[in-house]
Formats: sequence, structure tokens, C-alpha cells
Amino acid sequence: MIHPTHTPPAPSRLVEAANGSRWRTAGHNADGEQLYVLDGVDPETCPLWVRACEAELIATAGALTPVTEAATEVTR
Repeated sequence: MIHPTHTPPAPSRLVEAANGSRWRTAGHNADGEQLYVLDGVDPETCPLWVRACEAELIATAGALTPVTEAATEVTR
């Protein structure tokens, strides 16, 4: 249950890096930068220190492109 003073968590969003790897949004770091976990990892249970920040992810895996969930289901 979410306390009335807390905002509900934002739904995770799937992105694909230029190298073909897929990542899910997983909150923000203390500076407000978007964090990501590999697709298939549960963002709710993944420790913060394991998550990749957006700048680091782009530097190592390439540009990020949003992936629609409908397109993901069709290609599986």
C-alpha cells in the first residue's frame, strides 16, 4: 500500500541501446539522473548500486531508443 503522501512509482519503460541490449527504467539517483536495469531484472528488487545511470549506459552501449511493449510481444 502506498501512503497518501507518497506518489505511486512510475511505470517502467523499456528502451533498446544501439548495441541491441534492452534496459528498463529503474528510478533515479540522488542527482535525479535516470537509472536502468537490464530487461528481465526486477527493478523493485535490484540494488541501487547495480543499476546503470543513463550517461554511463549511453557511453558504453550507445544511444537509447524507446521500445513499445506491443512491439516486444509481437517479436517474441
